Amino acid sequence: MSSARPAAAATGERIPIWRNVKAIGVITQVVFVAVLVFAAVGLTVNVTTALSKANLPADFRWLGVRAGIPIAETPIRYTTNDPYWRAIVIGLLNTLKVALVGVALASVIGVGVGVMRLSANFLVRTVATVYIELLRNIPLAVQIVFWYTAVLLPVPPRVNNPIELPGGVLLSNVGLAFGFPYPGERFGAWLPWVAVGVVAAVVGYLWRARAARASEQPLRVWPVPVALFVGLTAVGYVIAALGSTVREGAHVDFNVERARGTVFVDLDGTGRRSPGDPVVPFASTFVRVEAGELRTATQNLTESRREVPSTFRFPRILEREVERVEVTFVDAEAAAAAGFRLHFDAFPSRGVIYVDRDGDGVLGPGEDVDPETGAGFGGVELVMTVRGFERAIVADRDGQVRIPGFVPVGTAALGQDAAVTPATPTRGMSVFGPVGVADASAAALEPVGAVVELRPTGPLVWSRVHLPVSGYEGGMRLTVNYLALLFALVIYTSAFIGEIVRGGIQAVAMGQREAAMALGLSDRQVFSLVVFPQALRIVLPPMISQFLNLTKNTSLAPLAAYGELFVIATIAANQTGASVPIALMLIGSYLTISLLFALVLNVVNDRLALVER
Repeated sequence: MSSARPAAAATGERIPIWRNVKAIGVITQVVFVAVLVFAAVGLTVNVTTALSKANLPADFRWLGVRAGIPIAETPIRYTTNDPYWRAIVIGLLNTLKVALVGVALASVIGVGVGVMRLSANFLVRTVATVYIELLRNIPLAVQIVFWYTAVLLPVPPRVNNPIELPGGVLLSNVGLAFGFPYPGERFGAWLPWVAVGVVAAVVGYLWRARAARASEQPLRVWPVPVALFVGLTAVGYVIAALGSTVREGAHVDFNVERARGTVFVDLDGTGRRSPGDPVVPFASTFVRVEAGELRTATQNLTESRREVPSTFRFPRILEREVERVEVTFVDAEAAAAAGFRLHFDAFPSRGVIYVDRDGDGVLGPGEDVDPETGAGFGGVELVMTVRGFERAIVADRDGQVRIPGFVPVGTAALGQDAAVTPATPTRGMSVFGPVGVADASAAALEPVGAVVELRPTGPLVWSRVHLPVSGYEGGMRLTVNYLALLFALVIYTSAFIGEIVRGGIQAVAMGQREAAMALGLSDRQVFSLVVFPQALRIVLPPMISQFLNLTKNTSLAPLAAYGELFVIATIAANQTGASVPIALMLIGSYLTISLLFALVLNVVNDRLALVER
């Protein structure tokens, strides 16, 4: 006969802690966390001690110090006198500017290429296959360098001779510029209407989606919410625009000699901007110059990988902006003796001079080159005389307004006469010595007069691109640095997305296609209503990984000299020596961006997932 020992729980005995599984688990976790905390504290103490001995910052107090970092693209107002934290924020915004636009473009191109991979057309299918297999196997760094140094810098023309694309888009070797809307004085009155439009669009979408499910018919869901949003925001825009106005107390401090001015709120009533007067960004102005001259000289240039001889380029002025304009040679007699004539590529701002050797009155091959030297006619001075120049200009976010630098009419002729005939002293002295004939004549010239007026603005104001001197002003401007990085990231990532989309489409069961075709659906309906929605559930998770890769790959921006987060943080680390705090900041920034991307897209993925019964 055997006797069994009663269980501890039955007899009321306490289980020893070394035999209690739950207690052992809790103790193990506590010890593990304590070890981690101890290791983190020890690492922090060691690092801070080492940094203090090396006289390097170990905290973030340097964020309030003047940065002194020049940044070409600044989504918000910034100067080199601003602190480091503002420079870091601009770097973060530039990173998001690449990442968000890149994700959208890569998605569109990738889906298109993935669908093309399954096309029945041999040529289309082959092009898509070559695109994917070629581009995804070339390192991203190589593609960035290629776009920046081999395409966008050397191929487009110079900024004073831009390619004019439809819609007022200008392309040159400094970047792309196009018209863009900015918030006007009535923007705040329009925002409530936009909010109402968004709410109405969401409600309309939910109602339409519910109706589509109830009818069990293929219905388009998106037209109703889009119509609601567009309709309400359009009505609100018209109502808000009825109260278009100029900001109270706004003035323009315009300097004709510098050909620029500042729109500001005149708090002290002096009519001139004082240090405490705030600027008015995106103010609509109208500038009129009664008469003025612009002067330039011909050049022999290398542009877009070819020789451009005998070219002249004034600041870009359109014919519709002037009442009368004339381009002539400064030394008309010498030009006539040499047989020079003018040929305009874009009247009146750009063209070439040539010698009409065949007498047909038009520019012929080789007529813009001196046959004796084989070079163009460089250094020939020309003058553009403008009457009634008018231009509508939207100030930039710093309130700046710029126009071409006009000089008084007759200045060019006066300069030519002074160069030919030495000035003879007359009565009067200047700080530089005797005043001559040229000085007296210059004083007799009628100065350039500019009339600048502010115009009322509604919720939005359309800013057009113009070239007052040698750079884009107004509109939206994208530098070649940004474009090179964006193109490389989009093309590289879209190749991977295209292959993901191809696999997702092929993963949809063939029976789904056959059943849809048996119902009489067209090929387009089969793809858009049956195949692609099911493929989207398959391809979205791996596409999320590609979106995160694109975002993290923006750290290769130094290859295109683009000032994003990593570039600016690196410069700040070199200037301050705060390598460890900046490294932690970079880790936290990229981790936060990636987690936000993953959070949003995972929510979308959950909504698209099939509901199992």
